[in-house]
Amino acid sequence: MTTFKRTLPFLMLMSVTAFTSEETKKKVWSAHIELSYVNTSGNIETQTLSEKLEIKREGKVNRFYFKNSALYATQKEKETAKRIDASGRWERLFTERFFGFLTAGYERDKFSGYEYKVNGGPGVGYDLLKTKKHELKILASTPYYYNKVEKDGTDNYGTAKLELYYQWNILENLRFKENASYFVNLSDTRIYFINSETSIEVKVYSYVSLGVSYKLAYQNRPPEPDIERTDTTFSTSLIIDF
Repeated sequence: MTTFKRTLPFLMLMSVTAFTSEETKKKVWSAHIELSYVNTSGNIETQTLSEKLEIKREGKVNRFYFKNSALYATQKEKETAKRIDASGRWERLFTERFFGFLTAGYERDKFSGYEYKVNGGPGVGYDLLKTKKHELKILASTPYYYNKVEKDGTDNYGTAKLELYYQWNILENLRFKENASYFVNLSDTRIYFINSETSIEVKVYSYVSLGVSYKLAYQNRPPEPDIERTDTTFSTSLIIDF
């Protein structure tokens, strides 16, 4: 918990610093921060802390995205969740809607059977919808994964990955988002992963919103038989957009 608490202020400071440039005023840069904390006591003692940070720069030709999230939970002082991940993507527009990109990511989840996962690779994408109401982006890539398995050394393989990013601005102060991905191990196609995050955000002030989200992470062949295939997380958050 101590390490997590030290990391969170650093991420907040980094996001604020990013917007001191002149480009911030031109809306080239933007940031999205979500914070959630729950503490219960009595018959059941639990503590849950989560954060999510997204920073993006969208120029006329080059677009940059950085995403980080973390979750820490305890029940009766026993850890029940400890997860952190970070990813970055550089997109280069070839036409108004078609683009190529390079991506890299890092994941660490104490209860997934992996000590950590590192990945990176090229891909292509297309902006299917880009209107005031709807935004829909699809990506296809071939990232290479280097995984440290807790009990069996390392596990390395190439993958084929599909991603979808959708945003629906239902009202001026109400927004729906869906991010989903599917990727398969090309060395053994029986191993695949599905991730989804569905969220609704309600703006309550100029830069402040309240949100609820539901995350699902599925791996059809976990590295250990006693590990659950599906992890789900439901959270309510305070959201700050710059």
